[in-house]
Amino acid sequence: MNNHLGDAVLCLDDGRLLSVNADLSKDGSGTWGGTLFATIGAAATSDLANLTEGTLLIGNRTGAFVRRDTSDWIDSPDGEFRLCIEGNGDAPF
Repeated sequence: MNNHLGDAVLCLDDGRLLSVNADLSKDGSGTWGGTLFATIGAAATSDLANLTEGTLLIGNRTGAFVRRDTSDWIDSPDGEFRLCIEGNGDAPF
């Protein structure tokens, strides 16, 4: 699969799991990334605002990612918190 548009789980450092909507893709070389959308109020905004790396769970597969720009959430749609991520290793989809 080269795309995933749907549910995913963001695994936070403190062990909490946060349901997110994911719009992810990967290219022919396996490089992957995309956008995660969390509903505001689902987790403390400061936890997400300062997140620079993490783990994403889709089904029973996990994938590590980095978030290079922590200001990406500023133009988020109303009621959502947007994170732009770049995969670090194998894609979880």
